[in-house]
Amino acid sequence: MAGIKWIAILIIIIMSGYAAPILLHDSLDHGAGLDVFLTGSKHPWQAFINQDLVSGLLLALAWLVYRQKGSRMIDTVAWIWMVLWWGNIVVAAYVLLALRQSEGDRDRFFLGSRAGPLLRWQAPGMAVRIVLLALAALTLVYLADLIRSGPMDAVSIAGALLGISPVTLSLVLLAFPAAPVDVAHRPPSTI
Repeated sequence: MAGIKWIAILIIIIMSGYAAPILLHDSLDHGAGLDVFLTGSKHPWQAFINQDLVSGLLLALAWLVYRQKGSRMIDTVAWIWMVLWWGNIVVAAYVLLALRQSEGDRDRFFLGSRAGPLLRWQAPGMAVRIVLLALAALTLVYLADLIRSGPMDAVSIAGALLGISPVTLSLVLLAFPAAPVDVAHRPPSTI
């Protein structure tokens, strides 16, 4: 399981490295990349690569949704939305979460709560909760400023809304996680 962890961390580092120049030298006024993604689809190879990416993300989402059984529906929706928009960096983050929740148990990693109770994100303290909610508010302020500040076409506005809103939702859900499971009284895995 350690190999999976390091691959997920490497993916996050690599994708963050590719995202940094966008944030430093470009902007999200392209609708968080939606117009670039759609424009690239005009070339046959880019259309193939785009479809390959989407197909892989749909496979990852199938596992994620299957594994999320028993979780709050809003958490599952947030994960789906984030994966569909932000791609494999979010899949890698979910893999790290699944590894943490499973505590090294292979069945619980792949099957989630179907293989037994999972370790859950603990509710943060008030200071962390305030920081998370402030960050969520800042994403909304940024989104409003992005839309208000420049000439954006309908695709770019939709992309900005669809791309930044799940970040806001995810920050709010981190501030108010589902109730933790008592792992001390967890029954052994039956698979």
